[in-house]
Amino acid sequence: MRLFVGIMTPDAVDDALDAVLDAAVVFRAREAGVDRWTPRDERHVTLRFVGETDARADVEAAAALAAAASAPPRLLIGPLAVALTARVVALPVEGADRAAASLDAALAEAGIADRDRPFTGHLTVGRSRHRVRGAAAHDALRHAPLAIPWQPTALHVVASEPGPGARYRVLSTHPFAGPGAAAA
Repeated sequence: MRLFVGIMTPDAVDDALDAVLDAAVVFRAREAGVDRWTPRDERHVTLRFVGETDARADVEAAAALAAAASAPPRLLIGPLAVALTARVVALPVEGADRAAASLDAALAEAGIADRDRPFTGHLTVGRSRHRVRGAAAHDALRHAPLAIPWQPTALHVVASEPGPGARYRVLSTHPFAGPGAAAA
């Protein structure tokens, strides 16, 4: 099973994203090579991509431990969508570093291999099967600057399933319960 641990976006965040990343932005992005726009029900901030694993129970236990020890992070999405890689368009997300570090420590205790690159807080909004065309992508992604504050309540363990239809399925939800959780 292919797994990641992340934070799914709530409707209020999706509404704010949809208001700025409207049909005109999506159309221009498609013209620049972005051929898959992330549907509302799949939007999330990935704290840790685990990949193909048979250790679902260990991943879920680590997510539960990390969430129980962590206060809900104060996230800020924005300001502008950027080509994160040659094939991924994303919005920067600030404030998820501590939750990601807590999760990394819990996964290490569970024997899950370390991440293969440093954590970069982001929310993927589009993908391309081919390289996104540089200057065209920059122009296509013009939109009003965003500043969406958000305080999530839980971590989610999610299965990434290839094929048509919904690609992501939330397997378990783990509420943040650390200091400050009751105030969130």
